[in-house]
Amino acid sequence: MLTIIWMAGQPGKISDLKRISEADWELLQKDLPANAKTLIDCDEDTLLVVHPELSEADLIEIKSFENLKFTNGLIPVIAQDLQGNILMQAFSNLESLELSLKESKGIYFSRSRNEIWRKGDTSGHIQKLKRILVSKAGDFVVYEVEQEGAACHEGYYSCFFREQDKNGVKNLVASVPFLGK
Repeated sequence: MLTIIWMAGQPGKISDLKRISEADWELLQKDLPANAKTLIDCDEDTLLVVHPELSEADLIEIKSFENLKFTNGLIPVIAQDLQGNILMQAFSNLESLELSLKESKGIYFSRSRNEIWRKGDTSGHIQKLKRILVSKAGDFVVYEVEQEGAACHEGYYSCFFREQDKNGVKNLVASVPFLGK
C-alpha cells in the first residue's frame, strides 16, 4: 500500500490523504495534470502530489481521540512544520497519540519494530509538537511541529527530498536541505 498526500503547494495546505494500492497509483498517475509534481519519500511508500488547484482540507484541532478512524489499530499521521512543509508521514496508535499530546513531542508507532517511536530519541532530531489536527472525516492526523534537525533518517530536513517524474526518474529537490544524519 502507498500513502498519497495531496497538497496545493510545498509548503502549503494539505488537501487530502489516501491509502491506495500500487496498481491503483499506476492508473491514477497517468491522469495527473502535466503541472502536478510528485515528491517521493525516503522509503518510497509515501507520495506527495502537489498541484496548485487542490483545495484545502478542513482540519480541526483535536479535542479527543474518540472519533478517529483507526485501521488495524493505526492511523496515518503527517508531520508538517509551522511554515507548511510536509516533513514525513508515519502511523500512530492511540497510545502514541496520547503520549504526543502529553509530552508535546512527535511520537509515533513503528510498524517495523512494533513499538512506540519517539522521533529523535536516537538522532536527537526531535519534533516539538505545537498542535494536533484531524481531518473532518477522522481518517488522518496532522502533527504541526517545530522540527529540530533533520526529519528524515537520510539526513534531509524533509523525507520528501526527491521529485519523481512520470517515467519514474527521481531527482533531488534543491529546496530541501541536507542537514546530516
